[in-house]
Parts: sequence; structure tokens; C-alpha cells
Amino acid sequence: MPEVREEVINVKLAEILSRDFGIDARAERVKGRRRPDIRCYYRGFIVGIEASYDRSDAERDAEERIRQGLVDVALALWIKRMFRDVPEPVLTEALRRSRFGVKVFVPVEVRGTLLQYLERDIKKRAEPATGWFEDVDLPTVKAIIESSVDFLVREEVQRIMEEAKSKFDNFVNTLRGVDRDGAIRRKLYDILYRLYGLSIAEARDPDVAFGHAALSIMLSTVLYEHLRNAHPQLRPVSEYVGKLGPIEGLKEALRNLLDMDYRAAVELTVEILSSLPSSIAYRVKELVDLAIRIASNRSLLRRDFAGRLYHEVTGDIALRKGFATFYTEVPAAYLLATLAVYSLLSLDEKNPLALSREEARKLVERIRSVRVGDLACGSGTLLTASYSALMHEAEVLKFYHNLEDVDLDSIGKSLVEEGVYGIDALRYASQITAINLALMGPSTIAKENVYTIYLGYIPERKQAWLGSLELLNSVGKVGGLLAYIEGGLRGVAGRVSLEGVEGRFYIPEGFDVVIMNPPFTRATGRTEEFSRERGLFGFIVDENARKKLLEAYKKVVNSVREDLRRIAKASADTLPDIIRDLVLNEPKELDQYLSIAQAGEGLLFLYLAYRYVKSGGVIAFVLPRSLLAGASWFLARVLLASRFHVKYVVVSNDPRGYNFSEGTSLSETLIVAKRVDKHDDSEETVFVNLLQKPSTALEAVALAEEVRKVKTLRSVTLVEVGQSKALVYKVSRRQLLNYVDNWNRFVAVPDVELLSSVLHLLESCELPYIGVRVPLAWLNDVVDTMGVDPTQYHEHFSPVRSVTPHPLVHGGEEEVRLRILVEPNAYAHPRTNRAGDVFRKYSGRVLLPDRIWWDTTHVIALCSREPVLSNIFYSVRLKVAENLREYAEKALTLWLNTTWGLLTVLVNRHETRGRWTRLKKAHWRLLRVLDVRSLDNEALKRLAEAFDKYAEKTPRRIPEQFNPGNPDPVRLGMDKDFVKALNPSVNEEALERGLVELYKRINAAFRLWIEGSQ
Repeated sequence: MPEVREEVINVKLAEILSRDFGIDARAERVKGRRRPDIRCYYRGFIVGIEASYDRSDAERDAEERIRQGLVDVALALWIKRMFRDVPEPVLTEALRRSRFGVKVFVPVEVRGTLLQYLERDIKKRAEPATGWFEDVDLPTVKAIIESSVDFLVREEVQRIMEEAKSKFDNFVNTLRGVDRDGAIRRKLYDILYRLYGLSIAEARDPDVAFGHAALSIMLSTVLYEHLRNAHPQLRPVSEYVGKLGPIEGLKEALRNLLDMDYRAAVELTVEILSSLPSSIAYRVKELVDLAIRIASNRSLLRRDFAGRLYHEVTGDIALRKGFATFYTEVPAAYLLATLAVYSLLSLDEKNPLALSREEARKLVERIRSVRVGDLACGSGTLLTASYSALMHEAEVLKFYHNLEDVDLDSIGKSLVEEGVYGIDALRYASQITAINLALMGPSTIAKENVYTIYLGYIPERKQAWLGSLELLNSVGKVGGLLAYIEGGLRGVAGRVSLEGVEGRFYIPEGFDVVIMNPPFTRATGRTEEFSRERGLFGFIVDENARKKLLEAYKKVVNSVREDLRRIAKASADTLPDIIRDLVLNEPKELDQYLSIAQAGEGLLFLYLAYRYVKSGGVIAFVLPRSLLAGASWFLARVLLASRFHVKYVVVSNDPRGYNFSEGTSLSETLIVAKRVDKHDDSEETVFVNLLQKPSTALEAVALAEEVRKVKTLRSVTLVEVGQSKALVYKVSRRQLLNYVDNWNRFVAVPDVELLSSVLHLLESCELPYIGVRVPLAWLNDVVDTMGVDPTQYHEHFSPVRSVTPHPLVHGGEEEVRLRILVEPNAYAHPRTNRAGDVFRKYSGRVLLPDRIWWDTTHVIALCSREPVLSNIFYSVRLKVAENLREYAEKALTLWLNTTWGLLTVLVNRHETRGRWTRLKKAHWRLLRVLDVRSLDNEALKRLAEAFDKYAEKTPRRIPEQFNPGNPDPVRLGMDKDFVKALNPSVNEEALERGLVELYKRINAAFRLWIEGSQ
């Protein structure tokens, strides 16, 4: 019986890998072609498998595929047994049961400790002499592929990153030692940072200036070596360095690029090199040598290595110095960009595998024509991630649908030259973006569309300039001013193009994708020291320039606010009653919802994206989590709900970080929304609650793919990819509109069943797990007055120890929040003539917290023995008869400290930094609370008696109260007595069983939130 040919075995192996192991694998049916026997596309990498009955042949062919640059990873697969010509099902089963020899090859420059890494990961030893893994089954083959890819991404990138950090530190420290009078720093400052009419405080620090100079040297060298592939007349940098020395040699090499019209990409570095003393030449050589090695590793450049270098090295310097310069985490960038591309191409509605060949071809051409913009691009991470996501889809479509004539290099070139647009306020950042895009591109790029629209002040024209926000006026006006600046200050503002041709300023009238991580800060801050909180223009030294910029900024804020109010009014009919009344009648007590001043720049950039995205286009943003719950972000939520289909909302409940930007501990969110002309009632929003964030770009892309699959399902799904975990679930458009005052409710706790129970309570007034109904009302309808906020408090009062007629509860430390009954701990000394009137009008006994640190607080609301004001709590006076006031105050305080009241506060919170949350007056007013007005006198008295029973008892800290095996006795008693006060005939055994079940879910949710454990 004849043996089965290797080509047939390849086909069967590919089928098994695809069907059984989820690896996209295709076999070559003809031997001898310049392609791998089996070509796998896995997590963004090309993996080749060379299978042969002859071990030496398999090894030789695998090594050749790496040398040819056809694959990222090559596996030599030795077929140890001869298969006979049998029916296909028999052959398939025989292959499944077979054992093989496997040897792994990767590019030599990233080979390193691959063998040890694989042995540790797959728990199998290779032959020490040969590196072959013997007796390997197909599941282990899959494990080897996975581990090889992980090695490429994690081990080598980290090693080179650490080496780069070391080289940068050496450069910075040596230059600091040489620059004793600061002359070099001042020269570099002028080259790198000076904005027209402004002086930037943080850039004067030598570590930052020297670190950025080192990065420019390294990346320009990488770019030069990269371009030599397409320009053979360029000699290696090493030749110039050997002949003229590191500084003069690199300058001479880069001047060749200047002659070839790559001025904007390297001119900055030539100026930097001209400012350096010869005594630092050996440090420049260290940077050049490492850059040459990086440039030779194409797989590194293809994965945004330059962007990571920018973030991790110069970002690390800035953070160590306390500067508030935040960059998008690379995994977050790839997660956001991939979800945005899915939304744009509707690949979250249909599987790319289900497309016809012609549909796939049209989609590839659609990718070629996509226009992507980042109007605050920084180092370009989001643009490179978007480019990568688009190219990934083009590769997938070509692979699945056999589009052999599709030229991926041509598509990549079109995207970079015609499709990707970046704008930043710093020329230096724009240059980094241009270089990063060029290095990621598949071929030499002739031009790019990256611009600097500076932030500054022109004294001779008395004109402030707000960077990209000037696009809210007109593109023509921006272009005209840039032309004006070019005449007097060439290169400080204008187009950054690899070919060096400044040209006219141009961006499309509409983008397909606008993706951004804009500045978040408010414009009112002022920083004298870097360690203090910074405002939008706090980094500007010149006070007059800063004042002019603030004036211009406020005009933009007012204009945007008025348009957002107009949009909200036009959408009022789609909103629930209380929100419709807020929008149309603008009640004074809820005016925070109609102001945007506190939201900061982020909201303005979101509005800018709305103005520049096409119908059917997508916006994708990294924003503070305030977007979901902040009162000053309310109009932005209405804009998103009315003019967009909100596709994805991603938050992190990972205790390792609630952020998506490097260098901040603030809670953030990722949002993807598609511009629509009219809405469909079937629209749904996918909420992704990350329990563990992805740690690599590839893990993020794989997670996005799993989220895409989940979108077609109806239930809540736990998605796990590598080390990352996420709860994924959907919310209808109707729900999104009903809760437009606070979308954080949908991701408030990492337990969807618990969350659904709380939302059901808010809608039906039925206590979850208990079944008892309670009357609920908006707090806004229950209160008569609500006390001063912290700003008003400090304006009118100073806390003192001596007794005055104005008692206070001052501070919010743990000892203040131990029990539900509190006494004054300070007194107020009036600072204004109105102080006495303010106290009489706003003091109250019920105290609602402005801030909660969930880890240490024991109770939520307090009730004071006498009317007080506070700097941390809002004092509340209720709309009730005077003879019932004390009963009602105790009843409301008791409710807010029951488990159900606590849960309503938890889901209504405004999250600022994980468990550190705020509830401003506006949030409290739109919270559903016990309607004490509707209760009869007897019920109020029973509730007041229950309050008195627990008034001076100290429960454990809130996260420790819900252990179902040992619940806090104060917690359990308070909940039981509250229910019995409303329903004296309740079955106590059933009540306790329901409470234990409820506590079990809350305990698990708190553990996951705080400890990160299941």
C-alpha cells in the first residue's frame, strides 16, 4: 500500500489545526513553492509549519522560511511514522493520535532564551543538543505556537526596552554632568519645545529635555536605517560614525536624508546633535548602535516598538519628575482601535468568514479608502494602533477569501499617505508620530499628514490660539494662521512630512474614524510646583498669555455648551420624564447637568470629533470615567445617545489599575460610537467590564475578537484571553436613554445579576431577594434645601475649636463615618457678612457624603443630633411637617444605610479613582430614595425606633460587612429591622435567607472590586 504524500498530510493537519484548535491554518497543495507547507495566521503573527517525513528537510525548510522573512515563527514538524493510503476519516484520526518531533525557529535577533521559555510554558523538555521537542501531540503543537508568539512579544520587547532605558539614563546622566551652567539644556529647550509666544515650565527640566533629545537621536537613526532598504545609495550609519565619529557621523548621514527631502523627520535631530558637546560622543554611539539593531528587526517596528519606547522611556522620566503627561497604554490603544474598526466595517454585525469573495474584496477596498484622524495625537499610539487594526482586517480578508491579487503593501502605503491624519500642539510630538507611522508602514512612505497646530499667543496680533480646538472655527482660518507663522518662524508650526514639503494645511471634511485620548484637565488650575494638581494651562509660565488663552477657551466652552443644549432640547422627547423636564425647563437646583465647564478639554474634543466624523463614521475615545456619570458630562451623554449609536463602553475594575493611560490612577473609560442619521430601536450597547486588563497589544486584539463574537449572543458572558478577563453584556437603546443621567450604573459592580437586581429595585421599588415593596422617590422631590458644597463652605466659614452658634461636622476621616449618629466636631467662624444667613438656610441634620472611600467607610449617610454644615457632607432639610421631621430624618438616614440604600448609592456614584468616588449634589438629587412623605406616621415611628437601636453601634467597614458565613451583626440587624418596620408581618426566616443570598453576591462583588479575587 503506497504512503500518503506529504502535501496530503499538510492539508489534513491544517484542517485539524483550524477545526479543532482555532488556529487559522492553510496548506500548500503543491510542493516546492516559496511558501510554507502550512501557513497559520495567529494573533497577528504569521506562523509557518514545515512538515516532512525527513527530520533534516523539515529543519532546513523551517530555517529557510525565517531567513526569507516569510514568517514570524517557523515550526519544523517531523512526521515520524509513514501513513498509508487510507480513507480520509481514517487518516484524520491517525494524525490526531500521532506524535511528532517539533523544533521552533524565530528571527535570530529575537531568539534569546526561546527554548527555556517554551520548556517552562509547555512543561516539556527539548533535546539539549538539538533543540527538538520529541513525542509531541497536536495540542502541544498549538501550545508551542502560542508560547512562541508570547515569547516574541514579551521577552524580547521587554529586553530591548530595558536596554533602551539604560542607554537613555546613561545619556541623560552624562549630559547633566557636562551641562553645569545649563547652556545645553536651554539650547535643547528652544529646539524641542518653544511654542510661539509661550514658555513651558516642565520642559525646562534637564531630565525631560535630555531624554527627549536621546529619543530623537535613536528614532532618527532607526528611520535612516529603515529607509536604506529602499534607497541603496544610502551608506550604513556605522560607516559614517566610524569615519567621522558618532556626533558628526550621524549628522552627515542624516544630511543625506535632508537632501532627499526628509527634512521634517530628521532636521530636529540634526539641530540636537549640533547642540551636543564632543565629550558625550560615546553616549551618542551607544544610542546609535542600539538603534541599528532595532532597525534590523522588522517585526519589532511592525508592532509599534517606537511608540512603546516613547511612552516607557520619556514617559517614565516625566512621571519620575511628577509631570502630568499621560499616554494611552498600548494594550488599551489596540483594544480601542480594534473595536472602532469592527464598528466602522460592521464586522461586529457579521462574521468576516461569512462574506462572499466579492464582498470581502469590496471591504478590502473600503479599508484602503478609510480616513482616520487623531486631533491630539501625541506620539501617535492611537494612530499606529488604528493602522494596525485596519491592516489586520485586510490581511484576514485576504487570507480567508483567497484574494491573492490584493497587495497589502499598497493598502498600507495608501493608508499612511492618504488615510491617516494626526495633529498635535508640539512639533516634537508630531515628528514622533510621523516617524512611528513610517516605521510601521509596509514600504517606504513618501508623505504623511501629520501637523502641528500650536497652542500659543501671538503678541503682535493679540491673538490666543487653542491648538486643534481652533478647528471648531474653520480649517481655512487654521491654514491661514499657519502660513502666517511659517513666514516668521519656519518649522515651529506647520505640516510635518517625511518628505519635508510643508504644503498647505489640509484635513478631510469628514473622517471615517476619529480616535483620541485628549487632554482631560479643566482650564482653571494653576501649578506653581509640578507635584501639585495641574489645570489645562497650568504649565504656561507667562501669566498674560495664560489669561488670554483662558479667555479664548471660555468662549469656546460657551459656544459648545449652547449647541449641546440645543441638541438636547431637540432630543427631549426620547428622554424619561425627569430628564426631559431637566432639559426643557432647566430647574436651578439641577443646573450642574446643563453646564460643561467642569468637564474640561476632553468634552470639547469629543464635540470636535462629532463635528468632523462622517455619517456612518466612528468616534473612539479614551476619556475620564466621569463621562459615564459626571453631571458636567450629561450633555455629552445626550449628544452620544442622540447623534450616535453607542457601540462599546469599556471600563476597568482591575485593582491593578482603573486607568487606560500611563501615569494616572484616575478611572477612565473607552467608548466607541457610530454616527447615525436616525436610530433603530434594536440598537444595543456592549458594556465590557474588565476584571483583568490585557497586558499586551496582541492580548488586547484577541480580547476584542472575543467581544465581537459575544455581541451576537444574548446572555452575559465571561471572556478570558490569556491573563485578561472581562464581563461582557448588552444594554438596549431604551435603557441607555432611561439612564442617560448616569451610565455608570451599567458597570457599577462586577456582578451583572446583582446590578440587574439594583436596577430592578430602582424601577419597580421591590427589594431584591426579599420581595417587599418600598415607596421610592427622587431625592430632589423629597428635600427642601441641600447644604453648601466645599467651595461655598470655605468661602463663608473657617473651622474653629471654640464654640460658636454654627456647629460643624468637619472632615470625612474614618472616625467621622463609624456610626449613623454623629455629633458636631467643630464650629464655624464666619468669614463673610452672609455667613449667618447661609448657615440658617442650609444647615440640616441629615448628612450625605460628597466623597466616599469604600475601603474604610463604615456607614454612608449620617444624622446629626443638631443642624450642622460640613465641608465633606451635604446637609439636607426635608419637605415634611415639622412634627414628623425627626422621624423622617432618621428614616431616610436608616434607608441609605441599609444594604439596598447602600447599593443604590454604589450604582449611582461618580467614580474618580476606583473605590474613591464622589456624589455631588446633582447626583444625590437624581437618586431614588425612600419616599418618607408617603409613609404613615406609624411606619415613620417604627423606622425611627430602628434607627435609634443602631444609632451608636459601629458596624465593620462596608466591604467586610457581607461575609455570608459571618455577616456583620449591625448590618444584619439594621436590614432586618428596616424591613420589619415597613412590613411587620414579614416571614423572618425567609427574610434572613434572602439577606444571606444577597450578602453572598455583594461580598463576592466587593472582593473582586477591592482584592481582584473571584
